[in-house]
Formats: sequence, C-alpha cells, structure tokens
Amino acid sequence: MLFNSVPFMIFLPIAAFVFYVIPQKLQKIYLLAISFYVYTCFDVRAVPFIVIAILSSFFAAKAIDSRQGKARKTALIACVVVNVGMLCFFKYTNFVADSIVAVANRFGADITFGGFSLIAVTGISFFTFQSVGYVADVYRGKLKAEENLLNYSLFIAFFPHVLAGPISRGGSLLPQMQQPKAFDYNGVKTGLQLMALGFFKKIAVADMLAMFIGAVHNDLTSYSSLMLIFTAFAYSVQLYCDFAGYSDIARGCAKVLGFDIIDNFNTPYLSASFKELWSRWHISLSSWFGSYVYISLGGNRKGEMRKYLNLAIVFLLSGLWHGSAWTFIIWGALHAVYRVGEEIFCKGRNKADICETKGISYWLKTALVFCLTTFAWIFFRANTVTDAFYYVTHLAGNFSPAVFISDLFRAVGQGFDLTPILIYGYIAFCAFAVAVTVGMDFYRYFVLKGECLTKAFATMKWPVRYICYYALVALIMAGFIMQNGGYGASASFIYANF
Repeated sequence: MLFNSVPFMIFLPIAAFVFYVIPQKLQKIYLLAISFYVYTCFDVRAVPFIVIAILSSFFAAKAIDSRQGKARKTALIACVVVNVGMLCFFKYTNFVADSIVAVANRFGADITFGGFSLIAVTGISFFTFQSVGYVADVYRGKLKAEENLLNYSLFIAFFPHVLAGPISRGGSLLPQMQQPKAFDYNGVKTGLQLMALGFFKKIAVADMLAMFIGAVHNDLTSYSSLMLIFTAFAYSVQLYCDFAGYSDIARGCAKVLGFDIIDNFNTPYLSASFKELWSRWHISLSSWFGSYVYISLGGNRKGEMRKYLNLAIVFLLSGLWHGSAWTFIIWGALHAVYRVGEEIFCKGRNKADICETKGISYWLKTALVFCLTTFAWIFFRANTVTDAFYYVTHLAGNFSPAVFISDLFRAVGQGFDLTPILIYGYIAFCAFAVAVTVGMDFYRYFVLKGECLTKAFATMKWPVRYICYYALVALIMAGFIMQNGGYGASASFIYANF
C-alpha cells in the first residue's frame, strides 16, 4: 500500500479517525497494529525480520544500560552483528556471489550463477540503521534504554517511516511515543499541507518525468548527446522530487497523528558546496553516517590524511547502502572524490567567502555543485555499469537542437503517448510543475531561510491559501490521470527499493 495510492488515501483518514476516538491507553497498541498491517501489505514474509531487529536492539540496549565494562561492548557488538548481518545477507549475498563469479570467469573459469532466491525485506536498510543507531546512542550514554517494549516497537515500526525513512533518532522520537495523543487541529492541518506538497512532488513531478527518462535509459544508443544531457538533469529533478516527496508525505502522516519526525530535505540543489549539499540531502542518512561511521572511524581527530580517508569510506559505504550494484559504488566513489577534493581545495581559505550566499560567486559554485551532482546521478540511475559508461562517453557529440526536439518527442511518445497534442500537453505540464518546484525551493531558501514551506501557508491570506490548495490538488489529480488514465495504479518510490 504505497503512499501515492488510492487505498492509502482511503486508509489514512479512517486510521487517524479511529486513533483519536479510541481510549488513549489503547492508542499505541492500535498504532503498532496498523503499522504492521501497512508493512505486511508489501510482504508478510518480511515481518519476522523487523521483529528480530526490534527485539535484538531492545534487549541489547537494556543489557548495555544494566552492565559494566566489556559486557556493554559485547551487547553492542552482538546487536550490530545480528542487524547488519541480516541486512548484508538479504541485500548483498547475490551481489557478492555475482562479483566473485565475474572475477573468476575473468581469470579463465567457466562458472554460471543464477542467484540465490532471497526475499526482499522491505525497508531493511532503514529499520536496521534506526535500531543500530539507537543502541549506539545508549552505549555512548546519550540515551537511556527504553523500558517499554511497546514504545520501542512503535519507534522502529511506525508506518510513516518504516518503508523508506527518514531514519529517526531515539532521542527525538521515543519521548513522543511515550505520550498519549489528543486531536490537534493545527497539527492535522500542517500534516495535510505537508502531504499535499509531497504528493505534488511525487505525482506531478517525479512520476511524470520518469516516463520519458525511463524510455531514454532503456534505449540509450538511439539518443543524441543533447538529449542525454537533458535527461541527466531531468533525473536530478525526478530523484529529488521522488524522495523529498516521500519524506514530506511521511512527515505529514506522522504530524496528522501527532508526531514530529525529521525534515529530510532542505533545498539541497541550492547548495554552494558538497558539504552543504550533504547537510541538506537525505539529512537523516547523512547525519547517521556522520554520527556512527565517520566519528567512530576517528572523524577529523587523527590528522588530515585520516580525515580524508574517513570521508571516502563514508561515501563508499553510502553508495553500497543505496544498492547492491557497482553503479552505486561508483556513485559513492565520485562523491568521495568531490568531498575530499573540496576539503583539500578549501583548506586555509576564508570560511565566510566559501559560505557566501550572494552574488555571482554563489551562483557559480551552486551551478558547479549541481552539475557534478547530476553527473554522479548518471551512475546512480544507470541500469548497468556498461550503460553508465556509454552514457558518460557520449555526452559530447550531436548538439543539434532539431535532433534534440525529435529525440524528446520520441522519448515522450514511448513513455507517455504517441498522440502529438498529448505530447505537447505532457511537455507543458512537466515544465510548469518543475518551475513550481524550483519556485518553492527558492522561496524556502531565500525568503523562509530554510523553514518548512508550511510556514508560507500560515502567512497567506485565506483566499490565496485556498487557491494554492486547489492548485496543488488539481496538479496532483492531473498527474494521476496522465499516468494511469484514472486512479487505480501508482508508481513506486525510488528509495523504497533501498
């Protein structure tokens, strides 16, 4: 039951209504039950693994809190081994086996491997990191172990974030799990506003762009260089709107039920450095790697070279976390080069100049960061490493505008519809939706100074606010119709695969 599906849009109001009318002492039991229901809608066979993650981390944290010396470290290691081992087994077994077979065959062996039949444990990357992060916080003394298994189970399995994050921290979300919830009109209104913004990004922008982007990636050799460049930048927008849209919907769902979870995206493409980019893109994952990997490796406490090595390790692991394929590892390696190179280049320079957000210097740096990020996304999106290298080696070639227009119409025709008037309509709709998205990010960055866009609704006069509401709903509905010819289907979220 995806967020951007009609069943979910029917489920959430009913679930929220029941949540607020039942006795408060039953709220947590009810919320845990519907969280597991949402999770089982994807694959009931995956349920035991989230239960293992919950129980292993809950009891490991209690053991850490109640013991001294080596026993505490043993409990931490045991929890990490169980949870990370489970993640590695289900996510990377076939990748490692495939890689070994490929290397062996390169050296003359003749081995075939059809892959092990493993179930896809939905959300395993997210709930594993959340549970391990919680235990690490308890071990470091930042957090007391949760005594109530129901509270902790809800912290891990809470349905808005269990499938694709954000990765919540125990210090911020667990206290909220301990308190009963009363209906709050302003909270529900803010939640619905967040959900509307998320649905717009996902349905009206990401899913629409995905149609022609998929057509290009499935037939790379037939498209010109200019079309490949255009598609790469379009994918940057698609990926951002897909995952930021999911995060907004997740935050909105949580807010409707009275919970606050972390804002996962904050205008990342307006960043003038890669350090800033990664403080604004997938914030919960970036901060998780910073807290539990970079710091654990020594951070910047052991000299410049060790700092650069630690940064590189973090980005390589981030690439591997995103997917069991060499394309993701190369993507991580590229960002390792970007980030380490930036540290070396900026060493000793005036920090105020580097962080300047005005003038031509800021826009040039922002454009460079965006272009290099887009280049790395080519590997992230590519179906295979071969496709990725074909893509990047054919970015320079035919720049004929006439050929580009022909390519664009052909890609839209393959991904959407061959009718000329509908192709024009599709292009106009996508251009308008992307322009609205860019406008919203500019407003958030320069006017709201990073505050959530729901703050803008609060300052609007009611006629303008309702015009914005109806415009968002109209664009969402139009996106649904253009994708499905109705409301019966929905496109999956990209990050739900990770």
